[in-house]
Amino acid sequence: MASDDSARALIIVDAQPTFTEGGSLPTEGAHAVVERIADFVNENADHYALIVTTQDWHIDPGTHFSDNPDFVDTWPRHGVAGTEEAELDPLIQALPIDVMVKKGQYDDGYSGFLGADEDGEKLENILHGAEIEDVDVVGLVESHCVKATAIDSAHKGWNTRVFADLTIPVSPELGLDAREQMAAAGVEELPSSEAFEPAEQSGVSDADDDAFTLDAADGVRGSDAHTVAADAPLETEEEINAQIGNLLDEDPLDGVDLNADFAADATEEDFDFSDIDYKPFQD
Repeated sequence: MASDDSARALIIVDAQPTFTEGGSLPTEGAHAVVERIADFVNENADHYALIVTTQDWHIDPGTHFSDNPDFVDTWPRHGVAGTEEAELDPLIQALPIDVMVKKGQYDDGYSGFLGADEDGEKLENILHGAEIEDVDVVGLVESHCVKATAIDSAHKGWNTRVFADLTIPVSPELGLDAREQMAAAGVEELPSSEAFEPAEQSGVSDADDDAFTLDAADGVRGSDAHTVAADAPLETEEEINAQIGNLLDEDPLDGVDLNADFAADATEEDFDFSDIDYKPFQD
């Protein structure tokens, strides 16, 4: 999905110590993901018109917290507003962040689209206000808040990608389920190394296009023996190939009577080669 970088946003979901090793709700390998996110942004920030972070910022999320959590719908206390582990990881704080969104004050807050910035502006309005067309999502964790944010983004009409190496699920099984749900919603998942690869070339250069453009005056010369006239320019490679294919399909002997007998019209003069100056090659 190559697009204009001036219309692309990056959403860094919940890169908070509460979800990394040593936090209240850790996932093994989560801090390594945060490090990779920081490296990616430091190398690619110029590709984004807007960089947004989200944070779990729970005050009273109701049944989202439980003393006996099932780790599916209920969880131990985490991301509690005002605590140090609810702040962004220091590596993320050091990045060129444009907008910080907090979510989950009084609900589960899985999706970043449930949150708002310090002025109360919802994430959806923030993206529309910046005229964003494409959204990339990274962060913690793939099986829950990343999934919910990416699916909401796609459902709300943005071309949405998730970078597989810049997120992590709480378990392989939930990760597989999350990827299936995101794919069904139209979210593209790919490695961050492929985020900004140059568009594939067609194999026909601009110069080749110019050389093969047909017009009424010149035509296209497929060989010395054939010239194809054209009533209008051909703009696409497909049209050019079709014309060349027509040339190759032509029978050069079409209309020639191969059984014709010309012997009756031949004379002795036709076989007189005395006027040819022929000197055999000699050392």
